[in-house]
Amino acid sequence: MIYTEEMRASQARVEATRNIRLSEELPRFTAEEKGELLRQYHPDYHEEGFAVLTVGPNKGDKVPKELAALLQGKSRMDTADVDLEHIQFDTDVLVIGGGGAGAAAAIEAARHGANVLMATKLRVGDANTGMAEGGIQAADKENDSPAAHYLDAIGGGHYKNK
Repeated sequence: MIYTEEMRASQARVEATRNIRLSEELPRFTAEEKGELLRQYHPDYHEEGFAVLTVGPNKGDKVPKELAALLQGKSRMDTADVDLEHIQFDTDVLVIGGGGAGAAAAIEAARHGANVLMATKLRVGDANTGMAEGGIQAADKENDSPAAHYLDAIGGGHYKNK
């Protein structure tokens, strides 16, 4: 990997202070201090970064502007070329679902030269991927236990998940 001069200088500053930082004990932030830092620097806390959805099942919800543009975007398919009475498409890869996994699969297949067709009930990105959170679940608090964690996880699926 080729690093720029600026990146090498940054690495040198980090290395020069590593031993000092390893021996430092920093005070924990209070909830108020954390909140203030988020309000000052985190883009999700700046009102100008959000838009209200005007269509779809989440109409009226406030979301990041970039997501609103994606969800409310116009289809790239020319509807004049679509005959719903005789649907016929030739494709190498059919991806069913426009959530995170479906979009990633479609992008990767196209990147490798496949002719990709994605079928989704709404719009690309209008899926439950955002609710999946991408986190790791664990019982890690004093008032938590593996049993309580299990019930929370299963309850989140309305006791229908296996």
